[in-house]
Amino acid sequence: MAHTALLFFVGPAGAGKSTLVATLKEWLTLQRFDPIAVNLDPGAETIPYAPDIDVRERLTLRDVMAEYGLGPNGAQVVCADLLAVELEWLQKEIEALNCDYVMVDSPGQTELFLYREAPRVFVDGLSSRTGLVMLFDPLLSRTPAGFVTQLLLAAAAHLRFPVPMFPVLTKSDLLEPEEVDRILDWAADLEVLRSDMPPGEGMDAILSGELLRVLQTLALESQLVTVSAREGEGMDELYSLVQSAFAGGDDLEAHVDAH
Repeated sequence: MAHTALLFFVGPAGAGKSTLVATLKEWLTLQRFDPIAVNLDPGAETIPYAPDIDVRERLTLRDVMAEYGLGPNGAQVVCADLLAVELEWLQKEIEALNCDYVMVDSPGQTELFLYREAPRVFVDGLSSRTGLVMLFDPLLSRTPAGFVTQLLLAAAAHLRFPVPMFPVLTKSDLLEPEEVDRILDWAADLEVLRSDMPPGEGMDAILSGELLRVLQTLALESQLVTVSAREGEGMDELYSLVQSAFAGGDDLEAHVDAH
């Protein structure tokens, strides 16, 4: 197995998965690595990078809609299930490309990745060096309740896929610096998040408090990486976390010197 890590990019629609894959691939290439990008979304119309492996060569959303007489939403579910039989094809495609990093751009809807069987097949079967890059939407993350909602998605991913997870706050350029700082504080210490929850004694307040206790039990406090794919910021920090998890923290300079 030649690659250092195989990374699945997961997050809500519109969070910027494809853009982050494109930017990180460009950044890694400039650092003299050999990354490849895999498009795993059969419904993608346009992609901001040239995929080295493209699932649309095997099936497309339009073809599934026509064959099964389904609308876009139903066809996405069928596509997600049909992907499970493409494991061997994808394995061979990846093995044929000698690369340092494999970046897998998942379908737009988070639930298609978290709750269908095919992604589990891919996570378990493609590589022993698999990680999840979990994208947090910046606008939803601005409020304590919105941030808790995304932590719950991260918790679901953590429970379903027991592999290293790298939480990323995307499009950070859309936020004010003080908003970014506060979100980072929440990620690092859920007690800070608890103290910032709106006061109240109703069901919402009780539920939020109980959910935070569960999240603390799962030890989801983490180093949240802030990135702006548009500005090209945060790529070095994300790279460092991946290296620490999969390559024992070997630094960039050592790789560049080796070349």
